[in-house]
Amino acid sequence: MEKTVIVKGMSCEHCAGRVQKELEAIEGVISADVSADADKAVIQLEQEVDYGLLREAVEKAGYNFVEVN
Repeated sequence: MEKTVIVKGMSCEHCAGRVQKELEAIEGVISADVSADADKAVIQLEQEVDYGLLREAVEKAGYNFVEVN
């Protein structure tokens, strides 16, 4: 299953890498394709993941979680 997380505050690929690392550390997340230019992370999930965990991961990386689509 695929979800898109809108993330604000990223300005470069280093920023995107920090968000990707935190998201991929969540159990159930297979991969995260993060784009600073598009302000989003497209996440591949093997199971449902609590959106609170996604928010925590984005905020732990230092950025603003907006929503999940």
